[in-house]
Amino acid sequence: MDIPGRGSLLLPPFMIEKFDREGVRERGLFRRYHLGGNGAVHGGTLPLLFDDLFGMVIHASGRPIARTGYLHINYRKITPIEAELVIEGRVDSIDGRKAFCSAELRDLDGTVLVDCEALMIELLPGQP
Repeated sequence: MDIPGRGSLLLPPFMIEKFDREGVRERGLFRRYHLGGNGAVHGGTLPLLFDDLFGMVIHASGRPIARTGYLHINYRKITPIEAELVIEGRVDSIDGRKAFCSAELRDLDGTVLVDCEALMIELLPGQP
């Protein structure tokens, strides 16, 4: 947990700053490895970052392990390479096994670059 991106070659190197029942906040940047067109972050790496964040949000909130039911990404502004960014997510509501979550990726000025909503569904006993 104390290694950027938790040591994954796929995940961007973000470090956890806050991890509690109210939510999870990470700070980091996308490297040249995550490059898309015209010097911006490749759009496909952003859902990966959010999906990973929501898994941690579920864990931090004290809920059982869950799978992603859906992820809705809103690309608001170009996400830059090699610029420090902050991502923050939370559980907004619970309905039985369903946890509805939201998160934003911001630059250090507070501008929202990407926001996301997700449905995380608690696994049934024995469900892989």
